[in-house]
Amino acid sequence: RQLFDAAERVLLRDGPHALTSRAVTDEAGCAKGVLHRHFPDFDAFLAALVLDRAAALEAETRALGASVGTGTVAANLTRALCGLFGPVPVAIIPLITFRDELRSRLRES
Repeated sequence: RQLFDAAERVLLRDGPHALTSRAVTDEAGCAKGVLHRHFPDFDAFLAALVLDRAAALEAETRALGASVGTGTVAANLTRALCGLFGPVPVAIIPLITFRDELRSRLRES
């Protein structure tokens, strides 16, 4: 989780081209080997990151369904759309677009 959060901060602050294993581990304050101990390579890490963030969006979508009958429709939709089009999902799109191996890993999952 700490590595995912660090990757998200680098992605939002510096953009997809700056997202490297060194940038992530530096941001997380740990040795580069920590990332490679948990993931076979950086694209495997990125695929896990994207899937983790997609799962969070899926949870928000389920919450929208559960919000029926509470609050206003406008407020419920606003909350859901802000999550869907928030800074993290928007920043992940170019990351997937420009990394062929990442796209391949995501297709396999």
